[in-house]
Amino acid sequence: MKKNFLFGVFVLAVSIALSGCVARLGSFTVISTKNIDWSRSPEFTRYNRRIIGKDIYHVIVFVPTKMNITIEEAVDKALEQVPGGVALIDVVLKRKFFTIPCIYGNDGFIVEGSVLVDPKLALLSASKSAETKYLLFQPGNNGEFVKNEISEEEYCKRYGSVPASITTNTQAGVAAKNIS
Repeated sequence: MKKNFLFGVFVLAVSIALSGCVARLGSFTVISTKNIDWSRSPEFTRYNRRIIGKDIYHVIVFVPTKMNITIEEAVDKALEQVPGGVALIDVVLKRKFFTIPCIYGNDGFIVEGSVLVDPKLALLSASKSAETKYLLFQPGNNGEFVKNEISEEEYCKRYGSVPASITTNTQAGVAAKNIS
């Protein structure tokens, strides 16, 4: 009987020590950290799945990996996942924490919602990311290679043609690789 009681106390103490919690802080119709031109709202589209953004810090043996957490950072991380994202709609805001005393813990904000997309911004960000870039390695003065990132246009100006996925020009000591 005494063993069962002590075992029950032990299980209770371990479960309290390893406790974690997720608390729902609220729901929002629209939340954003960006300036939005609402006069263009009829052009906006709704992304077809829910996105999660988190801003979490960890504490490892009393040493935090980050000094503060903010809802704004969690919203920004969610919006960055969708090109042209300007706001989250039908948002749920949560606070999550977990701790193992004196060893490890974490704390953070989690936002989840559908992204409102501005098609003009989505096209703009798509055209920026579509630009092909190449890494150019050239011998430096001290015998080490120097790395430069150049556009496909610049590569063609220097070497006359578009390279295959990886092109090596051993005569000039140059190697380029598509990194996009």
